[in-house]
Amino acid sequence: MDDLGAEQKQKLLTGIVRETKQRIATISTLALRGVANLPATWRDRESREQIAFAAAGFGGGLVWKSFVVLVLAPTMLFGLYSALWESHGYVSEARVTVRAAQEQRGALTDAASLVGKLSGGAKSTQQDSYIVLNYIKSEAVINDLGGRAYMEKAFSRPDIDYFSRLATKLPVEDIFKYWTRRVAASVDTVSGILTLKITAFRPEDSLKVARDVLRVSENLVNTISIRNRADAVERARQEVDRSAQALAAVRQQLLQFRNENDLVDPASRAASVSEMISKLTLEKIGVENTLSTLSDKLANDSPSQRFQQSKLTTLNEQIAKLKDDLTSLHTSKTVASQLGAYERLELEEQFAEKVYTISQNVFLKARQELDKQQLYLALVVAPSLPEAATYPRVGAGVLLLFASLSIIWAIGALIVASINDQMA
Repeated sequence: MDDLGAEQKQKLLTGIVRETKQRIATISTLALRGVANLPATWRDRESREQIAFAAAGFGGGLVWKSFVVLVLAPTMLFGLYSALWESHGYVSEARVTVRAAQEQRGALTDAASLVGKLSGGAKSTQQDSYIVLNYIKSEAVINDLGGRAYMEKAFSRPDIDYFSRLATKLPVEDIFKYWTRRVAASVDTVSGILTLKITAFRPEDSLKVARDVLRVSENLVNTISIRNRADAVERARQEVDRSAQALAAVRQQLLQFRNENDLVDPASRAASVSEMISKLTLEKIGVENTLSTLSDKLANDSPSQRFQQSKLTTLNEQIAKLKDDLTSLHTSKTVASQLGAYERLELEEQFAEKVYTISQNVFLKARQELDKQQLYLALVVAPSLPEAATYPRVGAGVLLLFASLSIIWAIGALIVASINDQMA
């Protein structure tokens, strides 16, 4: 078509427009006359499709009546209901986020750090916001608000229109379905802010319900936080019990060791033995010096020589015995072996005592944290008293209903026309 001249293009477009106008006029005329009066020459498939389309959309009496009954009448009734009868809906909006209590970094101790690990220590306010969101959209929030009596007081007043009013004495499941139509909540995935909208039929009711929902939601996050902290206290108490039992067992082993070895402190005994060996060694050196001096003056069998020899022998035996008591390869009852076992038990006692002290501090810290509010709802936008009704939106509602019913009607008309075309 790009190769054609401007004059040829103009002629071609004019012919297409003229032919289109003729076809529309012919189809409209045939549709008004009815399908029964069609000329016999219109037997080809293209003509039947055009006739069926014309009858469905441009004047078929039955189809036009169906359009009036299925589209126009419901739309008009809905418009009259929305404009004259439907109760006004007032929306109270609030925006909140879940915050965790902030601890001073410089004041944190090892015990506080352990408490944070025991209690979870999670600061994910976005996750907590989703917990609140699911709670608001559940039956639990209705029960916490006051159940059926609370809902009927807010949404079953006689001045509310029949279709908007909550019927009395409904089962909980139906009350929950009604609640989902009056509450809207969502969480911003970036900031974690939860937006809550409550629709009621008086400004005071919407504000009161919004405040009550925030109150029970804060009770929920406090309950979750208290449960976590109570679990942390219980785990800390169990740890204290275990560490106390371990410390008592080690001290019992120390007592048993002292009773079996007849000593209180092997280290002090080792020091005492070493000191005695040193004294006897010095005394032995003195005796040896005396013997060396007397050997030049006296005979070997003189009484003085025999006394010094006997004394030297005794000192050697005492020193040997003390050395055997201190260290020996022939027995396990030496002071050195006792000292090794004792130091091992003493090290275990010190470790158990340290663990017991830490667990006690953790338990005390957990008990203190149990009385604190760790999570709370921070109001970003507090609920306010609405001044103007948000619903009904008559124009938008009527247009939306008309468009929806028209689309459904058009689809049905095309289906009927296709069936008629197949049967023809």
